[in-house]
Amino acid sequence: MKSFYRFVPALLLLALCLSLFGGTAAAEEAEETLFVYDLPAGITEPCDRTGTVTEEHYATWRYDLDGKRGAPVVGTLYVYTPYGYDPEKQYDILYLMHGGGETAAYWFGVDIYGPGGPRYEPQHAGAAVNLLDRRIAAGECPEMIVVTPSYVHQFEEDHYWFAPGTDAWLETFAYEFRNDILPFVEAKYATFAEGFPVEEKLIESRAHRAFAGFSMGSFTAFQAIWMHNLPYVGYIGNFSGCDLQETGIAYRVAEYLQREGDAWPVYYWYNGSGTKDSLHNEHLAAYRMILGACPGLFTEGSDPAAGQNACFVDKPGKLHNFENWIVDLYNITSIFFRTA
Repeated sequence: MKSFYRFVPALLLLALCLSLFGGTAAAEEAEETLFVYDLPAGITEPCDRTGTVTEEHYATWRYDLDGKRGAPVVGTLYVYTPYGYDPEKQYDILYLMHGGGETAAYWFGVDIYGPGGPRYEPQHAGAAVNLLDRRIAAGECPEMIVVTPSYVHQFEEDHYWFAPGTDAWLETFAYEFRNDILPFVEAKYATFAEGFPVEEKLIESRAHRAFAGFSMGSFTAFQAIWMHNLPYVGYIGNFSGCDLQETGIAYRVAEYLQREGDAWPVYYWYNGSGTKDSLHNEHLAAYRMILGACPGLFTEGSDPAAGQNACFVDKPGKLHNFENWIVDLYNITSIFFRTA
């Protein structure tokens, strides 16, 4: 079979045309009854049924691209457990990644002004936790555990922003995630891995595990999750980010799905961006290219009962910032863990 890369220029041109000339119309029509473009009033206000955020530390290593261990590192992540968390129950679990310049503390506002500078305002600090609390309390989404990880490089200032080799260390996160983060978190917290996060249990429970991220966190989802961890993750959210031209990752994802997609179905693939987001057009073009390259794996829309499992939510006027991504968090809680 001839290499898929022969068709890259034509597919890129087609995808870009679709992105610029109304390529999201069908998806928007399907999404309008479920997904929102702005948050409902009051959803980020404090709730009287408050979940808990816990700081955790785990052992990991500096991996190379072949998964070989280098120097040991202590990683930091944060775990949200919902109000009334019961260690005897089983909870769906979402791994939620930050972007370039932030740390694992970003989503939960534990440390707003970390290295790399402030990327949202102080009033946003509790927004994600309050949103989760309110949606769970109202029965609008399943009870879930939410984990905000980072990379082993989170402690080195020269790695907070894009630099030569960035794409490589995003991909090495695949090993940190599978070998160190999943076993640590899911041995300690009550997930569908049942406290035994061995290979068999992680595969069996993939319908109860999701990964999402914004900007560089979205690139990480493409490079570390789509390419290396699909057997363990059934839901993926890409917010504001896919690099088509620099790394070619979308084409590699398409090739991987052509080979392996039938074995590891994605229960729902959520994509979100703002129409004024600096990464909007490339992300939308990548989404369209993957859909076109993988017929039969994805059907656009927001009705799982009709077999729909993919969308691109275009939020009018939204920029590359927190006000954009908090809407994406709201939207994935509307669809994740409901479709498998």
